[in-house]
Amino acid sequence: MAEIECVSDENQFLSLRPEWTELWEDSLTQSFFLTHDWIRCCWKELQLRNQLRVFVLREGGKAVLIAPFMKSRRAQRGIPADCLTLIEHPEAQSADIMVAQSHADSEHFLRLLRFLIEQQGTDWHVLLLDKLSEQSITLQLLTTAAEAAFSHFEIRPSHQALFIPLVGGWEGYLNSRSRRFRKTLRNVENRIERLGTLIVNCYSGSQCGYGVIQKMFSVSDLSWKIADGIAMTSQRSRMTFFEDLISLHREDVRVWLLEVNGTPIASEIQVVDGLTVYALRSDYDERYADSSPGVYLQVEILKRLFCSPYRQYNLGVGINPYKTRWADERFSLMNLRIYNRTIYSRFLRSIEQCNGHLKRMPGVRTLHDFIVGRA
Repeated sequence: MAEIECVSDENQFLSLRPEWTELWEDSLTQSFFLTHDWIRCCWKELQLRNQLRVFVLREGGKAVLIAPFMKSRRAQRGIPADCLTLIEHPEAQSADIMVAQSHADSEHFLRLLRFLIEQQGTDWHVLLLDKLSEQSITLQLLTTAAEAAFSHFEIRPSHQALFIPLVGGWEGYLNSRSRRFRKTLRNVENRIERLGTLIVNCYSGSQCGYGVIQKMFSVSDLSWKIADGIAMTSQRSRMTFFEDLISLHREDVRVWLLEVNGTPIASEIQVVDGLTVYALRSDYDERYADSSPGVYLQVEILKRLFCSPYRQYNLGVGINPYKTRWADERFSLMNLRIYNRTIYSRFLRSIEQCNGHLKRMPGVRTLHDFIVGRA
């Protein structure tokens, strides 16, 4: 018989680790971004503004599905709403629900959805699941479950990411880029080499000690991101996130450092997820901007990755101009939105469907303005 538990206490969540790990090893999606270690690091930063809502579906006392949700108060078209979301950390490159391979059918997702509607219905208005892969089985099974439960839902692209296929070797990749791009790389190499003694190191596992973390932070402190308030050292909570992540001493968390004459001037922190390497954060010392240390480090990283067993280097969520110089391939992450059956949830759906056309619907517009305080 299937039973569903809502874990809302942090100690309960921490005690789930053995059960979580056992399910992960049998999960349809064995992603690093679904490990208990990753979710725990994320939740430590997010817990001040959100409430824990991890749902565990068990059969015969064994976990067969875990939905790592949190409850978050958000504005939908300017209207406040209680949302159930995946534990959304800004550094997450993908997200999902974990389900055992032998239980990957819509029936289990239907049980979860019915539990949310019937047992937890007063706790939320909208189920917002973001950063789901286009190929995610969860996306397919949850939409099938929503249809069976007669729940309104919407699917839309939310993010894109660029990636480099690690096939054909470094020289093959280089020859696929423009002459101008190749010339730029040669110029960067010449400028950097004039600075002095260069060392590029990749640290992982027990190598990632306090000294490595501090070197990475020192680069961040001197990056252009500091002025914009978006450096990893701009917030103590974000620093703690990276400290905790690196201190796990997992081989799939890596720190790259470029040092010149013993001084770190560029860095990148990566997560290895199966055959894909994700770049979480890249920084360089702004004082060396004319020498393009970030570009030099990127070249050294790619040279080594093209000689590795990995198949893809993901530049991270977001299409930034500098990324388009390195990569052409891209894929989309999706957002799945499922509405509760309450009157308020239906109103939120109506507002969303209007999508900026409230002037054509005076009654809905008046109610909208009243709720957001403009009536």
